[in-house]
Amino acid sequence: MCLNNCILLQNLPNLEIFDLSNSKKLIECPNMSGSPNLKYVRLNGCLSLPEVDSSIFFLQKLESLIIDGCTSLKSISSNTCSPALRHLSAIYCINLQEFSVAFSSVDNLFLCLPELDANKFPSSILHTKNLEYFLSPISDSLVDLPENFANCIWLVNSLKGERDSSITLHKILPSPAFLSVKHLILFGTDVPFLSEIPDNISLLSSLKSLRLVNIAIRSLPETIMYLPQLEILGVYNCKMLQSIPALSQFIPYFIVRNCKSLEKVLRPTSEPFYKRSRGLLLLNCIKLDPLSYRTVLEYAIFWIEVGARKNSENEDMSLYYDNGIIWYFLPAMPGIEYWFHHPSTQVSVTLELPPNLLGFAYYMVLSPGHMGYGVDFGCECYLDNSSGERIYITSFTRSNFYHKSWDLTNASIHMMSHHVVLWYDPQSCKQIMEAVEETKFINDVSINYNPKLTFRFFIEETQCNEEMIVECGFHWMYPFEARTI
Repeated sequence: MCLNNCILLQNLPNLEIFDLSNSKKLIECPNMSGSPNLKYVRLNGCLSLPEVDSSIFFLQKLESLIIDGCTSLKSISSNTCSPALRHLSAIYCINLQEFSVAFSSVDNLFLCLPELDANKFPSSILHTKNLEYFLSPISDSLVDLPENFANCIWLVNSLKGERDSSITLHKILPSPAFLSVKHLILFGTDVPFLSEIPDNISLLSSLKSLRLVNIAIRSLPETIMYLPQLEILGVYNCKMLQSIPALSQFIPYFIVRNCKSLEKVLRPTSEPFYKRSRGLLLLNCIKLDPLSYRTVLEYAIFWIEVGARKNSENEDMSLYYDNGIIWYFLPAMPGIEYWFHHPSTQVSVTLELPPNLLGFAYYMVLSPGHMGYGVDFGCECYLDNSSGERIYITSFTRSNFYHKSWDLTNASIHMMSHHVVLWYDPQSCKQIMEAVEETKFINDVSINYNPKLTFRFFIEETQCNEEMIVECGFHWMYPFEARTI
């Protein structure tokens, strides 16, 4: 089998993909020097493979080498490497004893390594810096990694050590590689992993995003709010999570997805320092108690009104929010009706704006079901003037609430219950209100003319249709003094 593969490769100089995944009886890696155009080599799951042929590393166009789960593999070694390499993954090669590869470049490199038998990283790794991604099982040896080792560190549960790695995580967080990391992912697979996140996570002063996936935590430490650079906190499929502290007002983007045991979102005990809440997503958190739900909804309205006030004062909203847009995606539970105005079961709504508005936000209640990844919401607006003409004002006032840079899974959105999406777009709000005032001026306000507006709500995604929108409307905002909650 191996000999035939070698001959085959020598006769395929234009071959770009070579895949022998899960060839469990493969005992010798083919020589690949006869296929100089290879870009992707996949040998994952080759349980009997003892070594990787050195010719692979001489392939100048090689971009990806996947050898995950090669449990007989003991060494990966080469004094050269393709300058095009962007992904080398050897996770779950549990008997690997040596890893020594002279990378030509680590720019944009995603490196995935198992726990080595010696429980120490080789010098070739300890002298590496500026990796794009580094994935590894959690272990004590991570403390030896240098400063600026990787832009993103991705830790999974150990297959050799303790089942609950909270103590290990507490030990490695103050080490150089973690003090300088910008993105951290803690990902549990098929065993209990991390019963708690240590309080000393607050030491990671360079951290911009933290994502927690399939781990056994029951709550989150309040010290997360003291991470000065943190922009995104994502908590996904943490089935044992029961409560979270008052973090949403401290973290611009906060995603909690499929944490079905979550009951409590704690109320803050003091006024927040203003890092500006730009977006909050609570997807399928269907067990929230009424007080917690009210707390979340009150803060959603509070931050939107803060944004409207800043916008009315002609402040540059980009200093506080991305493009000035603030959004929230929450379960639709009893109590939402007290916060919204002009509810309608039709996607097209015609009305007159109330007088003396500071601004307004849009809302939609969505039925259970699936939506594709990266879906946008929007509302287009037309003005009916005194002559009966319908004039376009603005469209695609969209809120891309689930951008791929936030989400780890790139999965479609499955809503188990009704959810409400609420967003404020200062640009479209200003355009609409100015168009109304201009029309009133042209038609002379003395005749008490108030033009009608037609709003059409939509979901812009090919797999969705208007039937998913079961209710839509607005939240009117009026001039008010600053208030606290």
